[in-house]
Amino acid sequence: MNQPRITYDPHVFDAGTVDDAKWIILTPEESATTEHRWATETPYLATLISRCFSLSDKSLVLDYGCGIGRLAKELLARHRCRVMGVDISPNMRSMAVAYVGSDRFSVCSPAELDVLLERGVAFDLALAVWVLQHCASVHEDISRIARALTPHGDFFVVNGRTRCVPTVEFGWFDDGIDIYALLKRVFSQRSRGSLPAKHTTKNLSRHASWAAFRRM
Repeated sequence: MNQPRITYDPHVFDAGTVDDAKWIILTPEESATTEHRWATETPYLATLISRCFSLSDKSLVLDYGCGIGRLAKELLARHRCRVMGVDISPNMRSMAVAYVGSDRFSVCSPAELDVLLERGVAFDLALAVWVLQHCASVHEDISRIARALTPHGDFFVVNGRTRCVPTVEFGWFDDGIDIYALLKRVFSQRSRGSLPAKHTTKNLSRHASWAAFRRM
């Protein structure tokens, strides 16, 4: 069956304040508020990333779909790595610089990242947390992330098991693309697991997962 014609709506990611941005990044789920998710999920994911990958002050990390830099801020505090955030929202990018508050963090648009990649910038680790499920052209985003990594660079993903694309016509829309199938064409999966409900929510524990990949 043919997919209906849809128009991607990036404006859903616009935010006027940090509180608005937090709500967009971690929307309330069941009885879990945005604040609860921010306080519990963020350190849990940072610990999981630290267990899956070796990070140091020499590491260069790409935070793809960084929002206002919640994970960048946490990883910088733990490892003093360098982090470049990438986000499609100019408002999120603007707030990220102040929120992270570190000269070891920088932020750019996807188009600006492409220029850096052409000039030879390469990252040891990339993150895409609650991002790929929302991307308009997820094939292109996965390809960009693969290009951004060093040979055998690592990639950490957190994603819902179904797509949730913002559209003008239908609101949040599942276009049926299997993101993990796409990832396995480019990356070797090292490990994968569910998110514990106590660190996220019962719903997300059932319907989302994390995975660690390595570039082939």
